[in-house]
Amino acid sequence: MSNEQVEGALAEVTDRTAKSFQVHDAATANWVVRKIIEARQYAARVKAWAELELRRAQRQEQFFMLRYERQLQDWVRQQIDTQHDGRRSVNLPSGTIGFRTEPKKLAVTDEKQLLAWCRGQLPSAIKVVESVPKTPLMDHLKTTGELPQGVELLGGNERFYVSGKILDFVEGEQDAAAE
Repeated sequence: MSNEQVEGALAEVTDRTAKSFQVHDAATANWVVRKIIEARQYAARVKAWAELELRRAQRQEQFFMLRYERQLQDWVRQQIDTQHDGRRSVNLPSGTIGFRTEPKKLAVTDEKQLLAWCRGQLPSAIKVVESVPKTPLMDHLKTTGELPQGVELLGGNERFYVSGKILDFVEGEQDAAAE
């Protein structure tokens, strides 16, 4: 099912639900809030499960790499040596294995020493960064009421929110509250 089909089906269900259910008192408002909180809790459970599965898959990959990486390297070197076509990889039904030359990169081990060298030999490599932290600006605004040039004040508007309480519902009470 495509994303468009899913969105269409969701819109259709939403339309039917909107026509058949209306928030009209505390009980119906509570039911909707409970459904929102349940959806959030479900999302949290799904996220936790996905994180566990991700860690499991990563551990499994580490196991296979530790156990077989050297054997794969030896085998692919043999295959590359017999190919004589300049490729440094071998295509397999499940994927490709081979060797790549990593690009060279610099690792700064002593920034003070590097800065001193750059001042004398390569001054164009030194970058001076100026920035303004927001905390003193907000303190200035609160104290004086003055909004500095180049700053826009955002927020401060009323925002609707839904927050949940952790409650243990008895199965029958939950169904009765929904009706």
